[in-house]
Amino acid sequence: MVQVGSDSMLESKRFNEALLAVCAIVYGFSFVVLKDAVDTFPPCFLMACRFSIGAILMLVVIRRKISLLLERSHVRAAILIGVLQWAGFMLQTFGITMTTPGRSAFLTGCYCVLVPFCAWAVGAGRPRGRAVVSALVCLAGLGLVSLDGAGGSILGDVLTLGGAVFFAFQMVTVAREGSRCDVWVLTCWQLIVMAVLSIASMVVLGQWPDPASFDAGSIATLAFLGVVCSFAYFALMNKGLTRVEPSVGALLSSLESPAGVAFSVALTGELLTQTMVAGFVLIGVAVVISQTGGDADNGPGEGTGEGSAQDRQPNR
Repeated sequence: MVQVGSDSMLESKRFNEALLAVCAIVYGFSFVVLKDAVDTFPPCFLMACRFSIGAILMLVVIRRKISLLLERSHVRAAILIGVLQWAGFMLQTFGITMTTPGRSAFLTGCYCVLVPFCAWAVGAGRPRGRAVVSALVCLAGLGLVSLDGAGGSILGDVLTLGGAVFFAFQMVTVAREGSRCDVWVLTCWQLIVMAVLSIASMVVLGQWPDPASFDAGSIATLAFLGVVCSFAYFALMNKGLTRVEPSVGALLSSLESPAGVAFSVALTGELLTQTMVAGFVLIGVAVVISQTGGDADNGPGEGTGEGSAQDRQPNR
């Protein structure tokens, strides 16, 4: 009887909403960790480590589904999704070397606003008025953040926003290509693809780590990014997002942006000007506008694919 009650709690909407919130807050903290890590290790090596660790652990988890890894439908979908996600992480990781964790967190969160437009670009329905309004509000916020320039550079902001664009296309692709795939197998393949591409980039660009960089602290950082931010985050977010409403899941996931700013201010001493705060607020409002209103807003042929994506795949 106790086991039944425990299982019921783990499957409840409230528990999974809380799980999503905790995951988003922890991922917000990862922006501070990532900023510290790129000061120690080359970006490509960093990505190769974190995604290799995540892929190995995910292979252990889905060992009973290994046969599904070889199905053509999973491989085809995962390669496309993995390439898009890898490109997003690549730009985000290089971008954070030139900006602050707080700015990176909020600029990355703009992917929520971009999803309807990316879906339109690949043939889905035209964005509704709510999506246009959210984009305009987000654009105003981006202008304030970028023009302020405190603690960051235009190039760093552009790279981070480029990453957000790839994340948005990845969300749309998950909705279009991943609906017939096992979510755990698809996630495992994504991590494998990202690990392989990161290793290849590391070799091609010659981004090898300095042996002197390895100490207890740097190894703990790599372990945190690989185990917590790549493996556990993907696994737990996937679980939570399949058990809550898509709009609620998206809003809870977007908590990573304000969490990233809060941790950056508290732990790194990042200074927030009034202009930056106003920009962050506008971006946050844009995300809320883009994710509220319910699925009823999407008529036949006019959906963005956003709901399906949120059901199957976590954000950044």
